[in-house]
Amino acid sequence: MNNDSFWNFYWETRLQHLQGQGKGEVILQSSRLIRAANQPIRILEAGCGEAQIIGSLVDAHGSPEGEQASVGIDRDLTALAVARKTYPSIRFLTGDFTDTELLQSLGKFDLLLLVNALHHVFSDAYDPSIGEIDVPKGKANLHTSFATLAQSVKPGGYVILFDGLEADIPLDTPVQIQFQSPEAQGKFQTFAREYLPFRIQYQLNTGDSVTLSMRNFTRYVTKIIFLGKPLWKRERQESYQYFNESEMHTMLTRNGFDIQEFRLLSVDYDHWLQEVRILTPGVDFPPEHVLITAQKTG
Repeated sequence: MNNDSFWNFYWETRLQHLQGQGKGEVILQSSRLIRAANQPIRILEAGCGEAQIIGSLVDAHGSPEGEQASVGIDRDLTALAVARKTYPSIRFLTGDFTDTELLQSLGKFDLLLLVNALHHVFSDAYDPSIGEIDVPKGKANLHTSFATLAQSVKPGGYVILFDGLEADIPLDTPVQIQFQSPEAQGKFQTFAREYLPFRIQYQLNTGDSVTLSMRNFTRYVTKIIFLGKPLWKRERQESYQYFNESEMHTMLTRNGFDIQEFRLLSVDYDHWLQEVRILTPGVDFPPEHVLITAQKTG
């Protein structure tokens, strides 16, 4: 069940299309942990969606303690209907993964998966009175929510976190970009007009370039792939970025986790190059995502 040869066969026949994608990286890292344990482990995925990640892991490696030992939580009823049909051996719950009572009722897990989950907690701090996310409130909510989730992990267990990352350079650093086509410029204008978490301010320069802050530039490039697509209706309401590298480290260590791996990923870099060119010397595209593996100590 945990044989490397079997896993390689499973990956090549079932999951190869995820190679290089964020979900694929999480599945690969999780599988390494499970195979190192040499036995099935109990998994909790917060914000599981259609459960491709937790489902693939349980499907390939089995589940301890009989059926439905592993759990997925989400608020999306449509996604959970797909998950339940596809992976009947997993227990799926409709609810808020920050609900303390719900989490306490589930016991302890060997692996907690937080894949594009915590940015929802941050984005939920949108304040209509200011027309933006209340950043201090959003960050405070993140610390509270993660502390609650951390209690679900057994001593010696792991958390794998995959999400957006805020740039480490000052967020008000000006970035001048040039659009590679009129279509790209049109997408940016749609983004600036419709993106909800923050007001997007920019300066229109002569020609086909604009200047905006690093904060807004980061949010723009991480949303490019959704512009003009049905998913934009949802994506326009979310900020992937909430913590920088130092803040991520602080959140994990203060909750008793020892960081084993901290890896920066930019899976859409090639796509960004097709859309815009950075004109500001010394500035590059920001890291799009971070993949963190950390072990609970004590």
